[in-house]
Amino acid sequence: MNSPILQIHEFSTGIQAERTPDGGWVSRGFTGQYINRTLDPLPIAVENAIRNRDFAVAEGASRDNPAIIGRELSDGTENWSVIAVVTRGGDDRGRSASMYRYFLCEGAGNLWQILAWIESERKGGRMPVFDPFETKFMGQPNQFSAPNQPQIPLGSELEQLLLNDVPVIVPFGKACTTWIVNQMATEKARPNNQLVSWAFQVEALEQPRGFLVIQPASEKAQELLHRAMASTPQYTAPIAREYEIKSAIKGLISRDKVKPEQVEVIETSINQVKDSDWEVIFNGQGSSQALRQGIYSPQMVRLLTLRSMVIPSTLPEFLDWMQQRGKQEDHYQVSELFQSEVNNFFTQNAGQSQYILRTVFEGVMLIIPRIIQHPELLNPTVWLLSAPSGIWRKLYYQFVSPNIKHQLNLMSKQANTWQNATKTQNPQPSITDDPQWKQLIKELKVYWQNRSYPPDNKYLPLAELFSGLDESEMAAFFYQVSLGCVPKKIFSRLKQEGWKPNVPVYGLRIKKQVGLVESLLNSLLEIGGKNVPFALVVILLILTFIGGFCSRGALNSSNTPGAPTRNDSKSAQQSNGPVDTNNTREDNSHKSAPKNTIPPELNPNSSENKQEYPEGMKPERFQITIDSIDKIVRDVRINKPEKSEDDVLRALREVLGVGDLDYYGAKNDDNRQQIKLVKAIHLYQNRKFKQPLGYINDKQKTFDALKQDIQSRL
Repeated sequence: MNSPILQIHEFSTGIQAERTPDGGWVSRGFTGQYINRTLDPLPIAVENAIRNRDFAVAEGASRDNPAIIGRELSDGTENWSVIAVVTRGGDDRGRSASMYRYFLCEGAGNLWQILAWIESERKGGRMPVFDPFETKFMGQPNQFSAPNQPQIPLGSELEQLLLNDVPVIVPFGKACTTWIVNQMATEKARPNNQLVSWAFQVEALEQPRGFLVIQPASEKAQELLHRAMASTPQYTAPIAREYEIKSAIKGLISRDKVKPEQVEVIETSINQVKDSDWEVIFNGQGSSQALRQGIYSPQMVRLLTLRSMVIPSTLPEFLDWMQQRGKQEDHYQVSELFQSEVNNFFTQNAGQSQYILRTVFEGVMLIIPRIIQHPELLNPTVWLLSAPSGIWRKLYYQFVSPNIKHQLNLMSKQANTWQNATKTQNPQPSITDDPQWKQLIKELKVYWQNRSYPPDNKYLPLAELFSGLDESEMAAFFYQVSLGCVPKKIFSRLKQEGWKPNVPVYGLRIKKQVGLVESLLNSLLEIGGKNVPFALVVILLILTFIGGFCSRGALNSSNTPGAPTRNDSKSAQQSNGPVDTNNTREDNSHKSAPKNTIPPELNPNSSENKQEYPEGMKPERFQITIDSIDKIVRDVRINKPEKSEDDVLRALREVLGVGDLDYYGAKNDDNRQQIKLVKAIHLYQNRKFKQPLGYINDKQKTFDALKQDIQSRL
């Protein structure tokens, strides 16, 4: 009976090859695309394995005799048998590199058939090594009719080696073939329901622990492999679960729709596998490489999203990685869709255990207080907890938000006995069970015990977080303890939600942040500590503004050609010489205006400044400036993680020459601080580029120059 015809596809590393006089070739660079492909697209499982470096030998380590790597691969729906023949190549500068030629056929258990085909080619004088000038065509795989699978006797010594932990390293010098290592790996894999993986004649491997059997190419290679085994932490979870977990992860990250049985594998494994072992598994699928190299493919976004669900301590790293990509935002949609799919599993299986939801809850508990010390995580945290279909959002609004509100209410009633506060009655733990939250509650206690305790702006990231989550009362509370007042937009939102002025928010009286006119009104209403009739206040305001207008007109009329300039006046004052008071515009303008009015040289609405930097104070321009400075602060802190946000802002004030700038005040509608910031940017741009605009965006050269100057100052 004839054996069925086997289709063996192939593809190779893509290079720009150039022939050499001796008939060989050199590489003039990688193309980034595979060559000599016989199928398109490549199987997802194969692409993932190559991306995860599952076939990778240490660069340039392959000998003149090719290394051969064999693996069975699965993405949860399709299985493939793949063999890579790795040849040493070189470039036109004399540097060596490893070149890969992959052979694959559908189905597990077919590695022996690919080996049989390679053996038949070798006997015919056509050893199938990497050859950039060999031509293969799409849709025309190699055809092979394999004989029956040979039975390879291993002998007692090799059988004894199979009792060792993986990977089994065959001693160098021991008679061995690809058939033997394939047989050994098969016998090692099948009882444990694993995929076969082996490496033959290798000098070094990037991930030696990813193989069941390895045959080294030299004594030195054997020594290096043993040393690598001793220094690499070993995966200690039950071997029987490893294959299931890896297959489930590969299936979950490979497509938009998730399969319930794959989520079930992760769900039932959470309590059986330690976090450190989960890390090994996720790194084996490419998570560490994606983080290190900034790979944002849909598969890697899903992988790191899943990793953050399973290992809560990795959530900050995930959020930082998500925001590092910059302007592109499609990875946020990929992550949210994946979260929605996982969340649907629990919606449809409400009666099952919910270990994943428990770890997601722990992640929410961890990330909120974390932004106090890491405000650079504020924006991605707002996204995480507000994404409409997000699983972290569900746990936040369902459990964490009510829990925080409950504890704040308890604190307002039991400030002096906060340790005895009753825990929230819900299936999740209370925030006071968490050390970070317990410390935060302890610090906040002073604001109930001493109502005049000064605000601390370290809590400002929490205020901005809850503002971004539309949690008006919590936002107001944290603005009050961080700034001593509540921005108008939050105050207005509270009133729209039915809150009455003068009613405490979680036991604290809150104050609305006021602008210049309101501040002036308040001052006039309490002249001498006595209330003044409103009509008199209006009269005083009118007289004040008329006085300011008249004095300004007098100053303008005195500014005739030949009169000393503002800088001349300053010079005269500094030299203690006589000063013409009609020409000291700066001094007179301050004297004629009330303390809280805007000096004309800083007023963007002033006629003399209409052409100077009008754009900087437009709301949309100013917000772009704030966003750009926040990005500079984040970037600098990434480059200099030992520096705090306060350190970076201090350097910002020094570089801009405004030591008294209240940056948080500028961000929160303090008009004087906003004007101060805009003027400082205007002057900085004039000094640097003679192009003063008064605003920044991350496309300007100002952005890069300011960031560099801040880093230099630090």
